[in-house]
Amino acid sequence: TNKKIYWEENVDSMQIVKTHPNKTDVPIENAKILLVEDQPSNRKTLEVYLKHKVAKVDIAENGKQAVELFAKEEYDIILMDLQMPIMGGIEASLRIRKIEEEREVKRPIPIIAFTANFYSDDKEISIEIGMDVYLSKPFQCKTIYDLIQEYL
Repeated sequence: TNKKIYWEENVDSMQIVKTHPNKTDVPIENAKILLVEDQPSNRKTLEVYLKHKVAKVDIAENGKQAVELFAKEEYDIILMDLQMPIMGGIEASLRIRKIEEEREVKRPIPIIAFTANFYSDDKEISIEIGMDVYLSKPFQCKTIYDLIQEYL
């Protein structure tokens, strides 16, 4: 991929790494989001926060479910946990990028990756494989909301 990090910051105990947004100009209230998170409490918190701000939030509990949903639905952005059972976020994102390649999409879907595994190679790998943002947990829901607006 040709993605390059253009912004990296540490705020309190959170790290954010961004690539240049490839905006769609979809209004956030019309956005269709795929939320991929295995932890029920994290999933519910994000879902409740976003469901009144966007058009649709679909849930996948692991990367395998995410790939299956992506193959049959259209989304504007994906929020992807990296560490999940069955299939993690990195493998799921690689498969999603492969589906996009097969479909010859002009603009790949933005993928915002998040993880509690702050001190791993996930940051570099995430950007290298074509994810758009890497965010370490814990983070505020408003941070995700702001990133969605930035990348839509």
